[in-house]
Amino acid sequence: MTSFREWCQSLDNIPMITKLRSRAEEIRVEELLKYERKLSGLSAQERETVERLTKGIVAKLLHGPMSHLKTFDPQLSETEAIMQSIRAMFKIM
Repeated sequence: MTSFREWCQSLDNIPMITKLRSRAEEIRVEELLKYERKLSGLSAQERETVERLTKGIVAKLLHGPMSHLKTFDPQLSETEAIMQSIRAMFKIM
């Protein structure tokens, strides 16, 4: 029963997890667009490799924070402070 309760509580953190993933994807795409001219000579296969590479980097960078967010107890007072810190660090509105 405890695991189910913890799982239910972790669902409260899903909006922040979704926002964090969205923000990371925005940054990834913005950075690729900055280098669009330099990447224009790549073949379709090479471009796909760059896409997979950048998505993999983002996923690995977010894995720790996402796992940590899933463990937060929304009933604890420090959880909101942590969420505010994450919003500020990643410029999430």
